[in-house]
Amino acid sequence: MARLENFLDAAKRFDAATKEDPQFALAYSELAKTYANLGQDNDAEHASRKAVELSDQLPAAEKYLIEASHDQIQRNYPKAIEAYDNLTKAAPDNTDALFELAGLYEKSSAYDKAREEYTKVLTLDPKRVDALLAIGRVEVDSGNPQKGLEYLTRAQALAVEFGNDEERSQILQAIGAAYAAMNKHEDALRNFRDSLEIKRKLGLKAGIALSLKTMASSEDALGKPDLALKDYKEALALLQELGDKAGTGDVMNDLADFYVDHGQYDEALKLLKESLQAEVEVKAQSMQALVLNNIGNVYFAKADYQNAQTYYGQALQLREKLNAPPAEIADTLHNLALISTRMGQNDQAVEQFLRALDLRRSAGDKRWAAIESSSLGTLFGDQGRYGAALSAQEDALKTLRELQDRSIWLPQILGWYGNALAQLGRSDDAQKSLEEAMNVARELKNLAPTPEIRTYQGDNAFYRGDYQAAAALYDEALKAASHASDLDLIQVTKFNVAKVAVRQGRFQSAASLLGKLSESADSIGLKYVSVECSIYHADALMNLKSYEPARKELESAIDKSEKLGLRALLAQSHYLLARDLELSGKAADAPEHYKQARKILDEIQKEAKTDSIVKRSDLSPIYNHPAS
Repeated sequence: MARLENFLDAAKRFDAATKEDPQFALAYSELAKTYANLGQDNDAEHASRKAVELSDQLPAAEKYLIEASHDQIQRNYPKAIEAYDNLTKAAPDNTDALFELAGLYEKSSAYDKAREEYTKVLTLDPKRVDALLAIGRVEVDSGNPQKGLEYLTRAQALAVEFGNDEERSQILQAIGAAYAAMNKHEDALRNFRDSLEIKRKLGLKAGIALSLKTMASSEDALGKPDLALKDYKEALALLQELGDKAGTGDVMNDLADFYVDHGQYDEALKLLKESLQAEVEVKAQSMQALVLNNIGNVYFAKADYQNAQTYYGQALQLREKLNAPPAEIADTLHNLALISTRMGQNDQAVEQFLRALDLRRSAGDKRWAAIESSSLGTLFGDQGRYGAALSAQEDALKTLRELQDRSIWLPQILGWYGNALAQLGRSDDAQKSLEEAMNVARELKNLAPTPEIRTYQGDNAFYRGDYQAAAALYDEALKAASHASDLDLIQVTKFNVAKVAVRQGRFQSAASLLGKLSESADSIGLKYVSVECSIYHADALMNLKSYEPARKELESAIDKSEKLGLRALLAQSHYLLARDLELSGKAADAPEHYKQARKILDEIQKEAKTDSIVKRSDLSPIYNHPAS
């Protein structure tokens, strides 16, 4: 019954066995595993401890099995994996031991190893439904939802044939998760609801909570936050009633994510800190690391970068101590790299992204390796390393195409690739990539990347000197970003609107806006944008004949650009400072700054390996100036 995942009846019979024979250690161990599958953590831990207490006089093999099961229930996955690995070596045809080992790898996010062990189970028993369900789930979680559906469809047919409603409800749940991963939330909801209906009929409270939680995620994605919040809260209440500590922590994390997405950061922090305390009490260190990482996410969203860096650092330290799966360590390194960029520690950010990239590759996670590569590319672009930026984005996009990835990351990375082409002055190529990004976003019915893509299209128009087109695209991006409540992108698009106003000769209005934007961009960690604001503010002031204030802005921009390694902005700052000096009667001091601007631009061009870059509207004046 347990193998068929009929856990309710299995629990009754294992419990009856312990009543019949109170010294039956293996019965207590199996009862504990069944309770764990039902989400009854307190009952599971009690039964497992009883099994360990009774196992002293058992033969070594049985004692070993009980200890391995106890490690699993205590979520000491590395120790449990070691134990089950030894068991499977001694009995390579034991499908139950192979299945348990695969499940531990799955819980540790070691998806390649989980897939390998589940495949062994299916080779020995091709009609084992729980193994088909599990390998389908692994494919979904590792970024291959379409392949996951193939396994899940086979599992569903067998579950119907065998008349196992409990198993069928779990398969419907996994199918819903596959559709959600493909951004097909209507299809996801239909399957989640079908699963929920069966679980309510059978009284599977932990399963009901899981369905409600995943329904809430899809409901929120479909623009139904009130319904999502209701389902999250019902799921949380059910798991607290059951005493399912792991499940409660999981839902708390998801609900906290919901609050973050809706700007309710204090609610999210309160929930996560309660979750952290609970995980400390049950000594679930891997969950503690996850919660610490998520607390860092909230502080990041609040632009409290010092606290974010502290919690990410604690999460990384704990994950490294636990020898956590590479994916988990890489997740935290990725977050730390983002914080480093916000705090102006770009060299440190590059090191963190590179280490995360190595970990993704070592784990065989090609999709996330592509994301790390693309993130590096974006940082290289900020540094004026446009050749390296394009190379990183090309690698990322090539990987996604090879994986036939149609997730939300495809339009995102197409956008970043298009931006890298635009930065190099390859306007036509950039436009093709950016149009594809928009088309894919529409096809996926997820317009979240739209404001960013429109911004890149505006930049592309700006670089080729088409300021009217740029202004229209920046206005569209600002409206979309404001609608999405994306604070960072709102700042970027407001700057872009002011930047193009300078080029169109609307100096007074632009100067007023840029002065405020520079300070606010710096306060939320948009260092690159803050320096850009100073440069264009100075440009506007110079055109208003306010030479001394402009000079102060440019001197500040030079200092910040040098510190942050922003070479293109440094070249522009030197060039404008030279112009300011000429216009204000200090022409003797100008040549050195013209020389510095041209020298930096030559280095940028050499690294980029293309002449098209010096045709950009913001860089061509430096290249064409005779004093340069």
